[in-house]
Amino acid sequence: MAKRLLGAVLAVLVLRLAMPSTGMAGTLDEVKARGVLRCGVNEFGPALTAMNDKGQWAGFYTDFCRAFAASVLGNARAVDFISVSSQDRFTALQQKAIDVLSEATTWTLDRDQSGLSFPATFMMDGQGFLVRRDANIANLDQLKSRRVCVISHATSVEGLSRVNKVRNLNLKIQEYSSIQGSFAAFFDRQCDAVSTDGIILASLRQQMAPNPAEYVFLPERITHEPLSPVVLKTDRQWEDVIRWTIMATIAAEENGLTAANVKQHLNSPNSEVRRLLGVEGDAGARLGLDKGWALRVIEQVGNYGEIYQRNLTANLGLERGRNALQNQGGLLWAPPFR
Repeated sequence: MAKRLLGAVLAVLVLRLAMPSTGMAGTLDEVKARGVLRCGVNEFGPALTAMNDKGQWAGFYTDFCRAFAASVLGNARAVDFISVSSQDRFTALQQKAIDVLSEATTWTLDRDQSGLSFPATFMMDGQGFLVRRDANIANLDQLKSRRVCVISHATSVEGLSRVNKVRNLNLKIQEYSSIQGSFAAFFDRQCDAVSTDGIILASLRQQMAPNPAEYVFLPERITHEPLSPVVLKTDRQWEDVIRWTIMATIAAEENGLTAANVKQHLNSPNSEVRRLLGVEGDAGARLGLDKGWALRVIEQVGNYGEIYQRNLTANLGLERGRNALQNQGGLLWAPPFR
């Protein structure tokens, strides 16, 4: 009898420990109480994340920080941008120095199982190579036995090591503690190539190269890199808010909603648009937000296409490619808002 009673007590204790505490405020409540969203960013250049000449943070990843602030706080400017490195970005999140990480972080199994959560892929990328034009290196095979700069503490090291072994390239892999350090070494001719996500190569070539036209990309992409914001796995509500804010920008583009015309769609007969804009349904309430959360995101920050165009197309000339909508040959689509 005593053993059965003890077993029952232990079972109840285990159940209680597994359940979230209703007395503890989640990240959503903390952000609302603070009135400012703390967004972790890594400086990858003006198209992605950098301080512009007006002293303001700008770029694709920073725009999504603003989208999160618009949905939760009603003001896309209510963001405290906190600069993190590839080495300390996850520690900053785990120690709650930031509420969300918005940068070029690849969603992997190891990271997913280490207490981190990746709400939604907002950029499809792949690892590539940047070389000097005058080196006359036309493809990956011609890099054989050459020196390649790469940043430590990133998936780029693993991708490079794997292709090095599989294709027997005998690459001389040189690791650096920061992305800027790896590019500085490359531009100083300490390496024959630099390797990381293709979109970072394009951005930092534009920002750091003495003459960007003197550097070219190799045609190969050796990995698939699904990039996502990162939050703690322990806070499902906050994860949902981040996920559906991203989806709102994609759904807006799918339905022709822009920053300029979104309010004109409040009387739309399209039920999907009406649910997205809070005219009908209770999507906001279920997320812990008000009815106008998605409308603010679209009006203050824009749809996904607008965010991509003003940052990546305007600054780097990058086409949408796999980051186009599914009905335009890409991979992006949003689940229904019902």
